Amino acid sequence: MGSTASQKTGGQVTFEHIVQINDLTKPELPILTRFQVWEGLVLRARRPDKFLVGVDDYEILEQEPAYMKRCLQLPGLEVVDEITFWHETRIEYQTQPTHTVPAATLVMDIEEPEPESLFVRFRYHTASIENTADAMPYDQYLHQAYVATDVETIQIIRQLAETGVF
Repeated sequence: MGSTASQKTGGQVTFEHIVQINDLTKPELPILTRFQVWEGLVLRARRPDKFLVGVDDYEILEQEPAYMKRCLQLPGLEVVDEITFWHETRIEYQTQPTHTVPAATLVMDIEEPEPESLFVRFRYHTASIENTADAMPYDQYLHQAYVATDVETIQIIRQLAETGVF
């Protein structure tokens, strides 16, 4: 899967982890191209219902080649975010704060330290939801949910690539 790191300062939590896409030590595994990974990550933004658990409905409010704004309907919750695309390199989500949803950022960077050795670095920044010393470790739970969602995203991208979607 990759490495993880988290930091909590001033009521804010930053969490990052890396998901390995291609394992060059295992030639029996299909190699994904940067283009396939990119198209899959873009699809996650444009079709969140295929990647995110609990999305009841969604609407694309604005869309341009390098930007989109969308509204997600989750059980009892509405989330509006703005997404910026840097072609085949980075996707950045900015969640707009409401009375029930804190401002948050997700940055996904495609990294290629050597040819075909692809990784995606996921970086989350949000307000901590742990307010007391005896509170349940919600931030830790959230980190685990992020990792599980992102690993599943790569699995879905791999399945779509294998069926020729991109």
